[in-house]
Amino acid sequence: MAKEIIGEASNYQRIWESLIFPKGYHLGGQLSVDPLIFFVITGCVSFKMNGREVYTILPQEMFLAQYDNLYEITMMEQTHLIICHVPIEAWYKEQKWIERLISENNAFFSGDFFKLPVKKMIVRYLSLLDLFLKEGSHSPDFFELKREELFFLFFHYYSKDELAQFLQPILSSDIQFKNLVINNYLHAKDVQGLAKLANYSTSGFIKKFQRCFSDSPYRWMQKQKAKQIFVEIYRGNKSLQEISNEYNFSSYQHFSIFCKIQLGATPTMIMEKSRINNE
Repeated sequence: MAKEIIGEASNYQRIWESLIFPKGYHLGGQLSVDPLIFFVITGCVSFKMNGREVYTILPQEMFLAQYDNLYEITMMEQTHLIICHVPIEAWYKEQKWIERLISENNAFFSGDFFKLPVKKMIVRYLSLLDLFLKEGSHSPDFFELKREELFFLFFHYYSKDELAQFLQPILSSDIQFKNLVINNYLHAKDVQGLAKLANYSTSGFIKKFQRCFSDSPYRWMQKQKAKQIFVEIYRGNKSLQEISNEYNFSSYQHFSIFCKIQLGATPTMIMEKSRINNE
């Protein structure tokens, strides 16, 4: 099961995972292309980041792992983890709260590891979420809403100082640039168009983008497009040809190749899997 959180996701519906690991199980390397929030439900883990100090995470504690660091996680006993994938764009709806954290906590970027206790209401929330995961529901819309609910609980039950320290791996003074990108990338045909919308030279835009998103603009835009296409197919409200036309593919064949490369399956295969899951 550990392979589910290591390496790049081939399935864009993944937002949550519930995993049980035996004592002594080891996870290492770059865990995911997204930042991850680990909730230790039962058990205990040791955590080392970039070869530095080892930390212990106890039951009903949580920590955030950034995608561009190296981690070593060892299960000190049989451990149940619930993991939430939280890419940068997932925080878009929370920008007003994020900006307050930045403006009111100018010195929180210490780079130190920080964990938080899981408050009682969030424990209850995770218990119900775990039941949904065990039932095998695969609706990306539903689990996206559950992630938004988690963000609401964070900002309601934790102080600004606690959140500023906990979320520091994904916060930066470049939040306005990230907002601009997320607001405008759907309106740009290519990287040059997005740079123009952001009022940057193409070379300057690419440098800043790579620093903020830890990816090239082209790859990031392709991934966002793929995520949207996956959700469109999974909802089943449009035909595959309609989706292909809506996203300006020159032919259905090009659309199918794009899905195979970006999503690991053809549009027909994704639609069939969606139909089976819904049944």
